[in-house]
Amino acid sequence: MQTSHSVVPGQFRRAADRVASKLPVEISGAVGLTKNVSATGVYLETTVDQVPGSRIRFVVDVVVNGENLKMVCAGEVTRVEHRLGTVGVAVKLSSSFFTDTDHAEDPADQIDD
Repeated sequence: MQTSHSVVPGQFRRAADRVASKLPVEISGAVGLTKNVSATGVYLETTVDQVPGSRIRFVVDVVVNGENLKMVCAGEVTRVEHRLGTVGVAVKLSSSFFTDTDHAEDPADQIDD
């Protein structure tokens, strides 16, 4: 069975389904919150301005099966939206991994991007 999808001109289809989420984020020494997450990207809000096309590293705090973990991410900024008091940042992920919160080093330093 085939399913056809129509795309409105000027819009694009996402590579992966997004899940609404409000998870704490640490980015460039500041904090923020994710708004949605997918297998290929993250949209987050913070106070730190970003530049589309730039490389970015950030850490998302998550709880998996009752265990506090950090999802360490790297990617490319694809969109920046300035709003009253916040900066919305869309990121296409190039890498991510989980580590426990007791790790002594800065987990973002472990990413080779």
